[in-house]
Amino acid sequence: MEVDKNEATLLHRALNEWEHNGSITGEQADELKKNITIRQNDRQQIAQYFFFIALFCTLLAFGAIFLSEKLLEKIKAYFSWSNMVITLITAGLSLLWFWYIGRKRKQISNSAYEVYMALGCLSALTSLVYLCKELGIDKTYTAFLSLALPVLLIISVLLRSRAIWIAVIFTLVAWYGSYTTWQSADNLFMGMNYAVRYTLLGLLLLGFSFAQTYFRPFKFTRHITYVAGMLLFFAGLWAVSIFGNYNSLAQWHQVRQVHVLAYSIVFGLAAAASFYLGIRYKDELARDFGVLFLLINLYTRYFEYFWDSMNKGIFFLILAVTFGFVGWFLERRGKAPRNKPQTPI
Repeated sequence: MEVDKNEATLLHRALNEWEHNGSITGEQADELKKNITIRQNDRQQIAQYFFFIALFCTLLAFGAIFLSEKLLEKIKAYFSWSNMVITLITAGLSLLWFWYIGRKRKQISNSAYEVYMALGCLSALTSLVYLCKELGIDKTYTAFLSLALPVLLIISVLLRSRAIWIAVIFTLVAWYGSYTTWQSADNLFMGMNYAVRYTLLGLLLLGFSFAQTYFRPFKFTRHITYVAGMLLFFAGLWAVSIFGNYNSLAQWHQVRQVHVLAYSIVFGLAAAASFYLGIRYKDELARDFGVLFLLINLYTRYFEYFWDSMNKGIFFLILAVTFGFVGWFLERRGKAPRNKPQTPI
């Protein structure tokens, strides 16, 4: 429920009064307060954009300073510190930072909070880098990502940070690719190439996003997981519709494109199903993804099969007629009465 700042204050007072009188329980009051969001004006939205720019610049600064390791290595050499000392110092700084920002949570905006969480998270990741060095497992990214994934997950859930949850998803994608590459044979993991693997991961993320509704600690990040799952699933299916499940480009070049036509049909059916279900259940994200990847599928098939043989104008005319018909059909359904008159008994 979006309200302005004064209305939010009034609603919070009313809920506190009802809780004090015993009309509602403390848990009910907390749940209702979480559903109250303050409507932002233009100035606040512009401030959010600058906070996101600051977050992006922070990530770049982290990459320039810490990933190159020059600064920390100089500090380490100057004080004759070991890798474990760097690990403990950065871990301690992270804990102090998270504790301090947690105390100030109610005094700062959501955007600023996410930026501060990202800063603490970067310090925690630095600690993990030097821990991997101390343990001698810094030769591959898989070990580091295996440690980073649960750490970021715990931080995101305990501190309710959406920015860290996005980092969790990126880390999961990177770990999944690294681990399946490490365990693959002949560029296939359990008989799957990269495109099929990430399609499966997208499907798993979609399933988890629906399960998040029933797990309160994870519920606040459901939408992020849902978007990531949809994007991975459809992007993976698009890649499968082009490359099939072949383990190398050399093998793929030896087959005709018609041999992967079945994957294109599955891709089209999945996009059509997303489009229909999005309309059926008023899910704008599923609807938009369905339309977008239906178009991508049609354009991809055109360049694969008809670029040399079909007149370009005829192809786009067919697309215009098809989508014009779909638009007319949806408009007609939208004008139809939704509530049928009830028959008197």
